[in-house]
Amino acid sequence: MHMKSNALHDNCFDVLRHLAALMVIFDHHHSLSGGVEPEFFGLTSLGSIAVYMFFSISGYLITQSFERRKSNIEYAKKRFFRIYPGLVICLIFTVYICCGMFGRLGFSDWATSLEPVKTFFKVLCITGYGTVYLSSHGMNYFTTDYIFKDTMNGSLWTLFFEILEYIMIALFLSVFRNKSLAIAIPLFLAIALLIYCNAVSVAHMKLISLGFLTIPFCMGALLYLNRDKWLSSRSMKLMMFIFPWIMFYLSSFSPLFSDALISMAVCLLTIVIGLTFKDPLIKGRFDFSYGIYIYAFPVQQIVINELGMGFYTSMLLSISITFVLAVISWFFIEKPAIEWSRRVIKRPESVIPADRTLD
Repeated sequence: MHMKSNALHDNCFDVLRHLAALMVIFDHHHSLSGGVEPEFFGLTSLGSIAVYMFFSISGYLITQSFERRKSNIEYAKKRFFRIYPGLVICLIFTVYICCGMFGRLGFSDWATSLEPVKTFFKVLCITGYGTVYLSSHGMNYFTTDYIFKDTMNGSLWTLFFEILEYIMIALFLSVFRNKSLAIAIPLFLAIALLIYCNAVSVAHMKLISLGFLTIPFCMGALLYLNRDKWLSSRSMKLMMFIFPWIMFYLSSFSPLFSDALISMAVCLLTIVIGLTFKDPLIKGRFDFSYGIYIYAFPVQQIVINELGMGFYTSMLLSISITFVLAVISWFFIEKPAIEWSRRVIKRPESVIPADRTLD
């Protein structure tokens, strides 16, 4: 997400992403401590709102990236180098350091065995919930005796759906001439899927997750594709800010439509706020949000269960440790990988880069 034009920095998406990452930590800290996740006006968990925010911003910026690509290969490379380098190092930290130091086998015995290699590659394949619910043996029994048992990194499941959305954007925008229609089709299917799952009480988590994460992503994409119709209009922005609160209200009376209404409402608010206010601090210079998101869960597990601190003390310490890891990840892993990918792609200078450093 690095642009020569300052136009891409005339938003506060970076701030919103960091806020969403902190919301996930706050939400998870309750469940990892044995409590109940805080809710957003009694409608859904705060963590779900944060994930909707992430996917809304991704939908907007990834569509922008695809539209400005030089080729589909370039698009795929950018997406790969944004996700995998940071994830690889995070998995080494989690599988070898966390599982090795806080598991049952000693560190050297665990690190030199074949089991962490299997776990590493299983999670690296990003199979959704398969990255979360691993065998105790495969984690060296790390977290087996914790309050929130047998979960090494409960945040990584969303990466599977993030990658699916990247593929979906490329597929539909390449096939259909009408770009808005191209995104409206999966959006409609996702809404229909959620309504069906609510109507017949389907308990298939991957199916449900695909529905409620595709909605904000596609909404963000549609808002980007139609930005000329609303972005410069104050009255349209005001309507887009007010209407979500009506949707939140209506969702409490309509269980069949509640998930769809909430995710669409969050997307509208996220995008309109993100493009209405400016970011005086980050301005595309860094993005610690991904590192915060992927490192926080194992750090919280260890701090909560090994140190015996109070709720807020352990949360502040978890945030501090996670922030340090995220900063290291950004400056030494993620940013260099992004810069290296740009050299590999070798775009002509006359072509505007497809995205900033962080989409």
